[in-house]
Amino acid sequence: MQEYQAFTNSKAFNKVCAEVEKEAGMKYIETYGTIIPSSVEQGDYDAYDLWEMPSHAALDKLRRSPAMAKLSEMTYKFIEPRPVKSILLRKFSDLKVFYEPKKR
Repeated sequence: MQEYQAFTNSKAFNKVCAEVEKEAGMKYIETYGTIIPSSVEQGDYDAYDLWEMPSHAALDKLRRSPAMAKLSEMTYKFIEPRPVKSILLRKFSDLKVFYEPKKR
C-alpha cells in the first residue's frame, strides 16, 4: 500500500491522469483506502480510485484512450488478481428518488 500511495502522489501518475481527462473527459478525483474492512470476505485493505465522468459516453472514450491504456500498464503491478466490483456513483442530491406508488 505504501508503494501505491507513493505512486498515486507521483508526477508521472498525475500526468497520465491529466492525459486521460483530456482524451476521455474522465477526471481523477482521489484514491481512497479502506481502513476498516466490513468483512473478511471482501479482502483486507483495498484502494479505490475515484473518477468523475461528464457522461456515460466518456466510458466509450475511455476504452479507446491511449492514456488509459498507459495508466493500466503503470498500475498493473499493484492489482491483485481477484474479483472486485465496480460501482457507478452519483451525488445523492442528483438522484431521482422513487417512492412506493399510491394505492388506487
